[in-house]
Amino acid sequence: MPMAYRIDEARGWVLTTATGILTDDDILDLKAQLLADSRWSPGMHELADVRGIDRLDVTTAGVRRMAGQDGAHPALGAYRLAIVAPQDDVFGMARMYQMLTEQAVPGVMVFRDLDEAAVWLEAS
Repeated sequence: MPMAYRIDEARGWVLTTATGILTDDDILDLKAQLLADSRWSPGMHELADVRGIDRLDVTTAGVRRMAGQDGAHPALGAYRLAIVAPQDDVFGMARMYQMLTEQAVPGVMVFRDLDEAAVWLEAS
Protein backbone atom coordinates (compact mmCIF):
# COMPACT_ATOMS: atom_id res chain seq x y z
CA MET A 1 0.00 0.00 0.00
CA PRO A 2 1.48 3.35 -0.98
CA MET A 3 0.13 5.12 2.13
CA ALA A 4 0.70 4.32 5.76
CA TYR A 5 0.31 6.14 9.06
CA ARG A 6 1.69 5.94 12.55
CA ILE A 7 0.08 7.55 15.56
CA ASP A 8 2.42 9.25 18.00
CA GLU A 9 0.14 9.34 21.03
CA ALA A 10 2.65 11.15 23.25
CA ARG A 11 2.87 14.02 20.77
CA GLY A 12 -0.76 13.85 19.65
CA TRP A 13 0.26 13.54 16.01
CA VAL A 14 -0.46 11.28 13.08
CA LEU A 15 2.56 10.75 10.84
CA THR A 16 1.48 9.77 7.33
CA THR A 17 3.74 8.75 4.46
CA ALA A 18 3.04 8.13 0.80
CA THR A 19 5.29 6.39 -1.70
CA GLY A 20 5.11 5.04 -5.22
CA ILE A 21 1.96 5.63 -7.25
CA LEU A 22 -0.76 7.47 -5.33
CA THR A 23 -4.44 7.25 -6.32
CA ASP A 24 -7.73 8.72 -5.13
CA ASP A 25 -8.66 5.40 -3.52
CA ASP A 26 -5.35 5.21 -1.63
CA ILE A 27 -6.05 8.52 0.07
CA LEU A 28 -9.73 7.79 0.75
CA ASP A 29 -8.87 4.36 2.18
CA LEU A 30 -6.20 5.78 4.47
CA LYS A 31 -8.55 8.50 5.77
CA ALA A 32 -11.24 5.88 6.50
CA GLN A 33 -8.71 3.73 8.38
CA LEU A 34 -7.50 6.70 10.37
CA LEU A 35 -10.98 7.86 11.38
CA ALA A 36 -11.84 4.30 12.45
CA ASP A 37 -8.67 3.93 14.52
CA SER A 38 -9.53 4.04 18.24
CA ARG A 39 -6.21 5.80 18.97
CA TRP A 40 -7.15 8.78 16.74
CA SER A 41 -8.88 11.77 18.30
CA PRO A 42 -10.20 14.97 16.68
CA GLY A 43 -7.61 17.20 18.35
CA MET A 44 -4.65 15.38 16.81
CA HIS A 45 -2.43 16.99 14.20
CA GLU A 46 -1.33 15.17 11.05
CA LEU A 47 1.95 15.53 9.22
CA ALA A 48 1.51 14.02 5.75
CA ASP A 49 4.84 13.43 4.05
CA VAL A 50 4.23 12.76 0.35
CA ARG A 51 7.81 13.40 -0.79
CA GLY A 52 8.17 9.72 -1.76
CA ILE A 53 5.52 9.75 -4.48
CA ASP A 54 6.80 8.61 -7.88
CA ARG A 55 3.57 9.27 -9.75
CA LEU A 56 0.39 11.07 -8.80
CA ASP A 57 -2.77 9.45 -10.16
CA VAL A 58 -5.07 11.61 -8.04
CA THR A 59 -7.80 13.32 -10.04
CA THR A 60 -9.53 16.64 -9.52
CA ALA A 61 -12.80 14.73 -9.10
CA GLY A 62 -11.10 12.64 -6.42
CA VAL A 63 -9.85 15.74 -4.60
CA ARG A 64 -13.38 17.17 -4.65
CA ARG A 65 -14.71 13.88 -3.27
CA MET A 66 -12.08 13.89 -0.50
CA ALA A 67 -12.90 17.49 0.40
CA GLY A 68 -16.62 16.73 0.45
CA GLN A 69 -16.21 13.74 2.72
CA ASP A 70 -13.88 15.62 5.06
CA GLY A 71 -16.21 18.62 5.15
CA ALA A 72 -19.08 16.36 6.18
CA HIS A 73 -17.10 14.88 9.09
CA PRO A 74 -17.66 17.15 12.12
CA ALA A 75 -14.64 15.78 14.04
CA LEU A 76 -12.30 17.28 11.46
CA GLY A 77 -13.22 20.88 12.27
CA ALA A 78 -10.46 21.12 14.89
CA TYR A 79 -8.08 18.97 12.88
CA ARG A 80 -4.70 20.33 11.75
CA LEU A 81 -3.04 18.84 8.66
CA ALA A 82 0.35 19.81 7.22
CA ILE A 83 1.01 18.28 3.80
CA VAL A 84 4.65 18.19 2.66
CA ALA A 85 4.73 18.12 -1.14
CA PRO A 86 7.83 19.48 -2.88
CA GLN A 87 6.79 18.19 -6.34
CA ASP A 88 4.84 20.79 -8.34
CA ASP A 89 1.97 18.49 -9.40
CA VAL A 90 1.49 17.09 -5.90
CA PHE A 91 1.75 20.54 -4.34
CA GLY A 92 -0.91 21.83 -6.75
CA MET A 93 -3.38 19.05 -5.95
CA ALA A 94 -2.75 19.49 -2.23
CA ARG A 95 -3.45 23.23 -2.54
CA MET A 96 -6.69 22.44 -4.35
CA TYR A 97 -7.69 20.22 -1.43
CA GLN A 98 -6.74 23.00 1.00
CA MET A 99 -8.90 25.54 -0.83
CA LEU A 100 -11.87 23.18 -1.10
CA THR A 101 -11.81 22.40 2.62
CA GLU A 102 -10.98 25.84 4.03
CA GLN A 103 -14.52 26.43 5.34
CA ALA A 104 -15.17 23.06 6.99
CA VAL A 105 -11.58 22.03 7.80
CA PRO A 106 -9.64 25.30 8.09
CA GLY A 107 -6.49 23.77 9.59
CA VAL A 108 -4.92 22.51 6.35
CA MET A 109 -1.63 23.91 5.04
CA VAL A 110 0.65 22.76 2.25
CA PHE A 111 4.43 23.01 2.47
CA ARG A 112 7.40 22.10 0.32
CA ASP A 113 9.68 21.66 3.35
CA LEU A 114 9.24 19.09 6.13
CA ASP A 115 10.81 21.26 8.83
CA GLU A 116 8.52 24.21 8.03
CA ALA A 117 5.49 21.92 8.21
CA ALA A 118 6.57 20.55 11.60
CA VAL A 119 7.16 24.06 12.97
CA TRP A 120 3.66 25.10 11.83
CA LEU A 121 2.09 22.07 13.53
CA GLU A 122 4.07 22.64 16.72
CA ALA A 123 2.85 26.24 16.85
CA SER A 124 -0.78 25.13 16.54
